[in-house]
Amino acid sequence: MTLFQSDRLRGIEKTLIRQVNDRANASSINLGLGELDFPTPAAILEGVATGVKSWPMGYTANAGLPELRDLIARRSGPGLTADNVCVTIGAEEAIFAVLMVLVNAGDEVLVPDPGFPAYESIVRMAGGTPVAYILPPDRGFTLDASELERRLTPRARAVIINSPHNPTGAVYTGEELRHLAALCRKHNLTVLSDEVYRAVIFEGRAESLSEHYERTVVVDSLSKTYAMTGWRLGWCVAHPELIRLLGTFNQLAISCPPAVCQRAAVLALEGAADEEMSRNMDELKRRRDLAVRCLKESTDLAFRVPRGAFYLWADVSARLSPSWTSLDLALELIERENVVVIPGAAFGRAAAGSIRLSFAASPADIEEGIHRLGRFLGRA
Repeated sequence: MTLFQSDRLRGIEKTLIRQVNDRANASSINLGLGELDFPTPAAILEGVATGVKSWPMGYTANAGLPELRDLIARRSGPGLTADNVCVTIGAEEAIFAVLMVLVNAGDEVLVPDPGFPAYESIVRMAGGTPVAYILPPDRGFTLDASELERRLTPRARAVIINSPHNPTGAVYTGEELRHLAALCRKHNLTVLSDEVYRAVIFEGRAESLSEHYERTVVVDSLSKTYAMTGWRLGWCVAHPELIRLLGTFNQLAISCPPAVCQRAAVLALEGAADEEMSRNMDELKRRRDLAVRCLKESTDLAFRVPRGAFYLWADVSARLSPSWTSLDLALELIERENVVVIPGAAFGRAAAGSIRLSFAASPADIEEGIHRLGRFLGRA
């Protein structure tokens, strides 16, 4: 143990997503980070520029501004009120807060594989034990309740799900969510449903587990839908008893989310940017279609067309060996072609034979980056 490191941080490092991106430079074509290249909507910037001259800028309630919590509640479903909402500094703090409040030492939390790598690390920091459940490729990486049930033990406390899904772009069906709800009801489990990509949907509608199961904690944010990553504004929607505890956690950890960011969220959720965001989503669908076409033309990699989020999940297992992993591939791609992709190893053990490419980048970067990937793999 080092002089400054506690036991809870032992083995905890930056995710591979960040480690790979740290190897890039300003000239790299970045198909790695999950960040839209759209600016913060102009209507929100203009509203903040005007409002900041008169808005109160002191502490807010620990759980957030009442008017913001009320807006989130009304968007989240019938019968919900501000008492069902806690505002956080981004979705990741919401996940951290929920697990810190919910999980006792030794509790098991089921996490998806493939899945966002921070889930496992945050479970460990909260004192819990992450247990991976597989999202089967032959089912399109969607939920299989029977696979999840096989991982349950008497120590299971909670399940984390994510739809639309990072990194695969899968969207869980209503039937799959109903099966999960029945399973969790049977075993008295709480579900943390990460829905930060729920509005980034290209076909149909993304259902929420909260429509089927009462012990769902929904996490969402402004980052993905409103292209407001740097504003660090998220929230969770849950039973009032849990929200009260989250407010206490916020008071001790962050005091409250920044007042100006909460005011910007009010503008966003009142609809100030709806027209601009609709155009952005149309553009994002065009970028998805461009990325699909380029990947087909420049490579022979197998992949599924994503229904949601903004990632392509491509199989590179035929290019790998025990001595040359998806991480090695990603690092060498940066070195030789100056292109950033994220190795599947970042998202779990079952995901190690794949790579994730983001089509949130500009069309020019998508086209050139995938062309260079094809050249690197020997096709372009």
